[in-house]
Amino acid sequence: MPRSDPGAGMRISTQAFHAHKRGGTEDEYEDAFFPDGFAEKVRGFRCAVADGASESAFAREWAQLLVGAFGRREMNVAHLQEQWQKSVGGKRLPWFLEKKARRGAFAAFIGLSLRGAGAATTRARLAANHAVASVSAADWMPPTGNARDNGSDGPPATGWHTGDGCHRGEIAGTWRAIAVGDSCLFQIRDDELITVGPLSRSDQFDNSPFLLGSKSAQSIGRNAPHVNVHAGTWSRDDRFYLATDAMAQWLLLRDEAGLPPWTMLRELGEADTLPFDELVDRMRLEHDLHNDDTTLLRVEVS
Repeated sequence: MPRSDPGAGMRISTQAFHAHKRGGTEDEYEDAFFPDGFAEKVRGFRCAVADGASESAFAREWAQLLVGAFGRREMNVAHLQEQWQKSVGGKRLPWFLEKKARRGAFAAFIGLSLRGAGAATTRARLAANHAVASVSAADWMPPTGNARDNGSDGPPATGWHTGDGCHRGEIAGTWRAIAVGDSCLFQIRDDELITVGPLSRSDQFDNSPFLLGSKSAQSIGRNAPHVNVHAGTWSRDDRFYLATDAMAQWLLLRDEAGLPPWTMLRELGEADTLPFDELVDRMRLEHDLHNDDTTLLRVEVS
């Protein structure tokens, strides 16, 4: 958890929302998020969301390890794999679960890092001159990390999109995001979508995203095609949302249909709004939200 710094130049406020699959229970919820809640002045901040694959064993434990390590700046995937193995290796399991455990757990992941302008003035100036670009994944995790393709043969369909609204407002700092799989980041300014990725269209989602694995042999390094790292700038009162795939696809569908959901997201958690789990149930029944564990982390920066 970032340390509070009263003299810092940015205030971060977060709120997490989640709902388990319809027909399931809270104990079967396999996503994870970090932090649970935060409201402090800081110089730097990290948060993350992971979507544990329900077809794999102990996916929730793997997802929790990933988001916690990213938030603590300890994102060494090889070490996390060792922790996961220690936590599940001694369990007595039925034969069908034992077979799954030998294959390992899998999760989609997205992490966001924010810095105030005082800590990143050079990057902010470069971004203002249209030099915002992908940066090396090696800046975020060591090249000894591992991941596994969950069925796709090539790099995932990706498309970070930044709109014209990014040029409005005074630059107050910079952000970077790293993503593996189909969990997404949305940057909102004045209730307008500014940046979205690593998927930016609803038709880019499928059933075989590349996932980060707890036992896989493929390396994640500087040139790994399945690791998406992107950078940008933020202005005061911007909001960021980290969403797992079902919610991310639904948000893009609404935006593409000319029914932007950003005001609704801003009002989530207020006294006169539906609780998130009830809202998700309604969205599943009425608005084509896929029945899956659903997680949304809202980050407000000022």
